[in-house]
Amino acid sequence: MENNDYEDDFIINLSIEGSSFEEVEVKVEDPNRNIRDLINNIVREFELPKMDNGGAPIEYMLGQVLPDEEEPKIFHFEDEDGYELCLLDYDVKPGDHLSLVRNIIAG
Repeated sequence: MENNDYEDDFIINLSIEGSSFEEVEVKVEDPNRNIRDLINNIVREFELPKMDNGGAPIEYMLGQVLPDEEEPKIFHFEDEDGYELCLLDYDVKPGDHLSLVRNIIAG
């Protein structure tokens, strides 16, 4: 059940760190869906690697580049009470620029 206030498509502009994907448009089916699921869908859609060349797992994080900032503000998956957060919790609007950042987990 989709419940949002957007009559048009909810499209974000996305750059994916370490890839050739810069400023691609991504349609978000439900901006109320949790960030963890959104990241998994992006990784699947763009066929991003889940392991680096050395076999270490890659964790992806989503963030937003804010004015006057060089690094994206990384979105947390949950708040301090364990509530799963979504794009709307971070006041993301259609057309905003987000970054998918890679974090290689050392073994």
